[in-house]
Amino acid sequence: MGQQEPLGEVIATNSRMLVAQSHLLNQPPPLGSLVKVATPQGHIYALVCFGETGGIDTGRKPVARSREEVENEEVYRQNPQLEMVLRTEFQALLVGEERGGHLRRQLPLQPPPLHYSVYPLSSEEVRRFTEGYGYFRLLLAVQGLPLPAPEVLAAHLRFAYEERGEDREWLEEAGRQAAELLKHDYEGLMEVLLAAAPAEER
Repeated sequence: MGQQEPLGEVIATNSRMLVAQSHLLNQPPPLGSLVKVATPQGHIYALVCFGETGGIDTGRKPVARSREEVENEEVYRQNPQLEMVLRTEFQALLVGEERGGHLRRQLPLQPPPLHYSVYPLSSEEVRRFTEGYGYFRLLLAVQGLPLPAPEVLAAHLRFAYEERGEDREWLEEAGRQAAELLKHDYEGLMEVLLAAAPAEER
């Protein structure tokens, strides 16, 4: 299976998180999706927990450019310079690594290097990674995420459920694992279970 096209490039990194600039403006990877970075030691896996688009110059806020009969995509067609002054970034929590053919759902020994490419996972890779649930604990233990960790976990369950071909058995077990971890956080648990339920049951 060939390598997929990269989503972006790592522009900040530490032992828990990476920040990447997306190659496509206004198109960060989906919240809760899994991404990877290929390093000389192996693959590092991360779970997307936030995305945003803003000006490259942080001291200047973007201004409204739409007007009568000019809105949405037409704004970009009439202002091609926007592609040069705006950027989309996403943050992803490190949740695993693969070295020597061994997959571990835990913080990697080293963070990914700066300027390395960030790739999406294939459905097969998502299925393999989500066979274990230990990384749920990593996500829920993080303080200070831009979004509440239960909301990110709920988004991840929806993402994985779809990538696994609407695997109901997996979703039910994932819900049980989340319930154990969130047994002292009723509101967080309800948020996860309700948001992650199949659409027909919401």
